[in-house]
Amino acid sequence: MKHSYIESEWINALMRTFANLGLDTQHIIEGLSGFEQEQVITGYRLELSAARKMWHRADALAQDPLLGLKIGLSQDYRAVGVLAPVIWHSPTVRMALNNILTFQTLISENGSYQIEDQQVKDDGMVHCEYVAAPNIVPVNPHQVMAVIMGTVGIIQAISNNAVKVKRLLVPPSLNAALIAKNLGCDVITRNGNLAIGFTCEHFDKPLLGCDEHLYKITMAYAEELLRTKRAGLALIDSVKNVIEECGLSSATIEDVEASLELHKRTLQRNLSEQGSSFRQLKEEVLKERAASLLLVQKMEIETVAVQLGYSEPSAFHRAFKTWFGVTPKQFCAIRHY
Repeated sequence: MKHSYIESEWINALMRTFANLGLDTQHIIEGLSGFEQEQVITGYRLELSAARKMWHRADALAQDPLLGLKIGLSQDYRAVGVLAPVIWHSPTVRMALNNILTFQTLISENGSYQIEDQQVKDDGMVHCEYVAAPNIVPVNPHQVMAVIMGTVGIIQAISNNAVKVKRLLVPPSLNAALIAKNLGCDVITRNGNLAIGFTCEHFDKPLLGCDEHLYKITMAYAEELLRTKRAGLALIDSVKNVIEECGLSSATIEDVEASLELHKRTLQRNLSEQGSSFRQLKEEVLKERAASLLLVQKMEIETVAVQLGYSEPSAFHRAFKTWFGVTPKQFCAIRHY
């Protein structure tokens, strides 16, 4: 099982935007771990499922067909952290977009861009399609719209508005006519992923704001962060896999220590450097598995308790209510976001 996350810097910028729109941020984060005074704890990586729940709740509260558009266009490009100087000092727009593709997981694992260069010859556009990562909580279309519009804002800023949005492809759940009226470009409804078409005339022209020296420095730093993150995520996934293989609720840190052949203190230190711990990872695994068994596989509550390694249903009920704030029965009766 792949475990996906979104970095605190990005989530906190989003929370500030929600607040500026007058949304009830307390409701948006209700029952989600990792928050302190409506901000994600520094260095904490929010589970992707939790981040997507936030968007579904915000969508339900706002009842605004332009929610994603507004948030994306108002997003501060500095929220992308180390990516900001890399993008700003990229030699061309094309290289800036390629750097977003390469390093986007430093910020979010919600999804990824795919560039369709071959279509430039056909319609004079560079097409970028956003593919959401699979998860138990489906992605909200406004979340994807916000990501795409945030990318538009960055591309237009570094190109001094030379690169224009020519076409936007949206799912039927979004109001294409209203979006077109606000963006001033063609917006076409289709089934499938959101995609955007940029004018290509200035895609490969040198950018005036590029500083070659700073670009090399920031690229080297971003590449090192990506290597470190991949190593850290590999460790986290390994720990979670051991937890799953060793009885879930009955798994211990000693099981992980033996399986990965790491000294306990080394394991704890390495996890701490990733903003995590054995206890936190074990809870994440149990929560993810419980939600999946109840919502996707539609198992009976008592069967789920056994699957997770609980000898007594009452112990599972207590743990479940701690995780989600409701009983398993209540959880199954309501929408999980």
